[in-house]
Amino acid sequence: MKIQVMSDQVRFAAFRKLEDFVGKAENYAIPNFSELERVNNRMSQNLLYYQTNYFVCFLAIFLLMSIIHPLQIFSGLFLIIGLCVVANIMSNKSPEIQRFKKERPFLNLIIVVFISGFLFNLFGSLMIFLFSICLPLSVILIHAALRLRNLNNKIENKKELLGLTKSPMGLLLEFLDFFVNEKLKE
Repeated sequence: MKIQVMSDQVRFAAFRKLEDFVGKAENYAIPNFSELERVNNRMSQNLLYYQTNYFVCFLAIFLLMSIIHPLQIFSGLFLIIGLCVVANIMSNKSPEIQRFKKERPFLNLIIVVFISGFLFNLFGSLMIFLFSICLPLSVILIHAALRLRNLNNKIENKKELLGLTKSPMGLLLEFLDFFVNEKLKE
């Protein structure tokens, strides 16, 4: 997928005031999950509009977890990086492994799951590291799903969708093909 950027540079959206970001109770509503297109639209619009606030929240929660469990976070990070590097090297250098993965994908999946389970059990720090990533992501996605949009949110998102401005979150959502409002993309 090729991402076209019409503007000169990619910029973060402005940091939204705390009153706007958190707001009052009436600014939140449980979405109607029977209309998934509307839920996806609300989430993508909020992810675009509050992206800088979400980035700061992610960093704050991740840093808090790093302060509380520094050894587990860094050993989990190194374990993830090490496992990815070893798996990549093994699968690229060994034709037997490549052939095994193609001929028996289900058995390969079972082996990977058991090895991963063993490593998860062996290295509790990996779970803490993954939790320190999943917790802020969960907070961000819950906020994006529950927060109702306001007029400024709608205006800024129309500019993003029309290509007048580009942001890191906009590029990420476009790469993940998460934009719901296809009429504006064409």
